[in-house]
Amino acid sequence: MIGALPGLEPVESNPSLPKRSDVVVIGGGIGGIMTALELAERGVSVTVVEKGLIGAEQSSRNWGWCRQMGRDHREIPLIKVALGEWRRMNERIGADTGFTECGILYLCESDADVAHRENWMSKHGKPNGLSSRLVSAKEAAELQPGAAKPWKGALFTPGDGRAEPFKA
Repeated sequence: MIGALPGLEPVESNPSLPKRSDVVVIGGGIGGIMTALELAERGVSVTVVEKGLIGAEQSSRNWGWCRQMGRDHREIPLIKVALGEWRRMNERIGADTGFTECGILYLCESDADVAHRENWMSKHGKPNGLSSRLVSAKEAAELQPGAAKPWKGALFTPGDGRAEPFKA
């Protein structure tokens, strides 16, 4: 396939547009495809329009993080729902998205970084019931083996995860 990215599973496209569609979704990244899936499961006829290949733009160029940690407090209720969706997604679509709940670690280089992360956790993480916790320099080293330098500590959220961009 011309223009395909190595590792990206191609999605068959149809260049002919339907005569009618209830909703047209512009963009074949993870946001557009998930919108189309949700609508289609509710019986809405959906057409996805993508200028290139499905999943080959920004959605293929990220780390795949599915995280609650460090977010603006107004985003936390939405990401909690989104993580629940990710946990069920493989079963929902009958395919492997590469999602794993591996936890995410924000490493701290200074005491100021530790204070910043502690402030976020106490103001936003704990009140929203997140599993985020500060870890010591020793535990950060254990969670990040082979790190190039010692860290002052870290903020760790074991309930965060990642999806494989080329699969999701």
